[in-house]
Amino acid sequence: MTLKKKYTFLAFIFISNLLFSQKDRDNNYLKNILIGLEKKHKVKFSYADDVIKDKKVNTKLLQLSFKELLVKLADQTDLIFKKVSDRYILILEKDSNSFICGYVKDTYSNQPIFGAEVYLVDNSVGTVTNEKGYFELSGHRKTDTLVISLLGYQSKRVIIPQQKNTKCRHYTIEEHSSELNEILITSYLTDGITKSNNGTIEISPQKRGILPGLTEPDVLQSLQLLPDIQSPNETTSGLHIRGGTPDHNLVLFDGIRVYNPAHFFGMISAFNPYIIDKVNIQTSGVNAKFGNHIAGVIDIETNSKIDSIISGGFGTNLTHADAFLKFPLSKNTAIHVAGRRSLTDAFNSITFQRISDRVFQNSIIATNELNDTENFFEKDNIFFFDDLHVKLLANLGEQDRVSISHIYVNNKLDYRFGNENRSFIQNDDLSVQNFGVSGSWDRIWDDNLKQNTTLYYSKYNLDYTFNGEQTVGIPYTESSIKKNEIREFSLKSSLNTSFNEKHQLGFGVEYIRNKVSFVLGRTFSLFPVNDYRTEEENTNNTIAIFSEYQFKKNKDFNVNLGVRSSYFSIEKKFTFAPRLFLQTKLVDHTWFNISYERKYQNISQLIEFSTSDFGLENKVWSLSNKEEIPILKADQISTGFVFKNNGWLLDLNAYYKNVDGLTSLSRGVTSNSSIILNGESSSKGITSLLKKNFGNYTTWMSYNLGETDFTFPLANNGQAFPDDNDIRHSFFWSHSYRIGQFNFALGWNYRTGIPFTQVVETNDNGFQDFVVNEINGERLTRYHRLDFSATYKFNFSKSKRWKGKLGVSFLNIYNRKNQLQRRFFLTNDGFNDALANEETVSLGFTPNVVFRVEF
Repeated sequence: MTLKKKYTFLAFIFISNLLFSQKDRDNNYLKNILIGLEKKHKVKFSYADDVIKDKKVNTKLLQLSFKELLVKLADQTDLIFKKVSDRYILILEKDSNSFICGYVKDTYSNQPIFGAEVYLVDNSVGTVTNEKGYFELSGHRKTDTLVISLLGYQSKRVIIPQQKNTKCRHYTIEEHSSELNEILITSYLTDGITKSNNGTIEISPQKRGILPGLTEPDVLQSLQLLPDIQSPNETTSGLHIRGGTPDHNLVLFDGIRVYNPAHFFGMISAFNPYIIDKVNIQTSGVNAKFGNHIAGVIDIETNSKIDSIISGGFGTNLTHADAFLKFPLSKNTAIHVAGRRSLTDAFNSITFQRISDRVFQNSIIATNELNDTENFFEKDNIFFFDDLHVKLLANLGEQDRVSISHIYVNNKLDYRFGNENRSFIQNDDLSVQNFGVSGSWDRIWDDNLKQNTTLYYSKYNLDYTFNGEQTVGIPYTESSIKKNEIREFSLKSSLNTSFNEKHQLGFGVEYIRNKVSFVLGRTFSLFPVNDYRTEEENTNNTIAIFSEYQFKKNKDFNVNLGVRSSYFSIEKKFTFAPRLFLQTKLVDHTWFNISYERKYQNISQLIEFSTSDFGLENKVWSLSNKEEIPILKADQISTGFVFKNNGWLLDLNAYYKNVDGLTSLSRGVTSNSSIILNGESSSKGITSLLKKNFGNYTTWMSYNLGETDFTFPLANNGQAFPDDNDIRHSFFWSHSYRIGQFNFALGWNYRTGIPFTQVVETNDNGFQDFVVNEINGERLTRYHRLDFSATYKFNFSKSKRWKGKLGVSFLNIYNRKNQLQRRFFLTNDGFNDALANEETVSLGFTPNVVFRVEF
């Protein structure tokens, strides 16, 4: 080879290598490209390694838009790039015979589950379900294992046989709880309401599905639809649990006892549902750590999760507006703030007007409205409510967690009425407040030993004053006052240990200090002899020890044994209160339960008659004492069955309850405040719930048969008589339907009327007399109403970061005037006494609209 030819050959080799190297640099393995794309575009590719093995693509394609890039990648690799969601992309071989697809749904609600992880064990190929619960995967081998998992649900593993052209299968997964008491029933009434093995009902407001008449997840309104609970006066706070009265319930908010859990005189819950994580309701077999109540426990817990990003929301309906914010201060600390404010003093909506008609009827406000016939009176009714919640969270390492929570509930009414020349004027000023702060410390000593220590301070204050003045004719002045205050401090610490998965033991100690006072007074300038002032102030210290043992064997057998022993200083009395709850599986799909409990309570409400002419808030809290008001004692036994299978649910319970230590003033038996009678009550009943899911349509019915009777030896000739709020029969039928992002609910409520005492006027030979018939011997007419609600959820952007909700509700659609109460009283025309009566009627047709935004 000549020298010239040799150099020409070397130049050819150099240029060829250069071109080859340039071409090689322009190509890269697909797997490397995918890794870079996942980081850049925040997506996730799902594929089998064998599918993309040795596949190379031109890196110049990365200059294209992401959508165009996926098309070019599919062309160059001869693969299918299928978008499952905004984030997940599935890579498949063309004509692959190892392709599988399916739908994931909730076992009991039959609703599609969005965001569940689905993956193959052998190949580590995975994806997530879309809004329809749908998923696709490829690359599985013969007898590979498919795993479906989602936080809050039990993971499911399925062996997949190799099969060509397999149809999409349907898979169901079941919700579970990480607590000691596993979930027995999911979607009890609707999504977000569950029932545990120990009988506890748990409501998660943010997960709660739609209920008739409710567009928002109001806590106390939701409780009224549970079979064990009634609200005879239609208020959210007037919850009667198995024959008990509202003051017999224990209401806790982040561990703080709340004595006024409602706004607008009971019509609206005092708790912002959008910062609440869960609400535990116990009506039988109550845990021994809860004391000083004889009816149910309503334990409200706000969100305790420390998020990495800011989140919040705001919204409004026709009565109030609210907003909340969850703000991370650091990786291990956060602060949550939430507040609500009524619109009632600025915007007189139809909803507010309907509620006002219900609340202020038969009060002095309604009376003055009727007297304003010639329109020469001036009136001013300023009413508003607000509440505020602040919570500080801190994780102090892996073993310690601390939180501080605060709640403030305020209701204010300032009513003025008089004539224009101010010769007559009256002013009613009413304020009801609840303030509380709590601290909680959770310590994990090891895997089998945990400690919880909580303390709280709670203050309830009711302050009512009335001043009236007349300056024409015979001048006079009149005034009245009612004050009621509770100051309560509590410190509780408990240890819980697990010997193994079957045996758990807990024990603890609690100290409670109650200081309760009330003042009732009235002055009359014309008749000072009738002036009076009654004051009472008592302090009680309670020391209690409690213990709880639990044995469980999956869902087949569960038993809780508890005991609580307390010492009440004001009566120098020791009490012993055992608790038992047992549940066992009888046959497939059927469980049997039985419970017994004894409970004591030394603080309750009494009816007072001195300021009842105002017509609102005629009850005061009082501590028990040795002389007139004993400590309440209740014994309750209940038993029942639960059946669930194939979308059907039947929950049937029977109970008997006896309460000793009742006073006549606490139950309104007599209107003479100088007469106090002591007695007892007995309650018995059967509660039932029947539910069935039909895809997107769900229906359930509840029926309650109940009877509560009083026995006061010195009243009604010693014979038993019905409770003032006794409801013998009640029935509720609910329907809900879901289509896309729309939800609809319709419900019909029916119950028999409550009892009242008939008073008749007689005239014997010219002598006028008034005869009181048998106490609560008559009943009002039956009660029924129809409610409807609908909601629509939507996203403001494709990222789904900002979400919206619209809702509408209609209460009492056919506007029935249901009778809630009837009472008799004497009037005088200046010459003779006359008998009169007044009735309290239900809420009329009441619409409401809600709009919300969350991020």
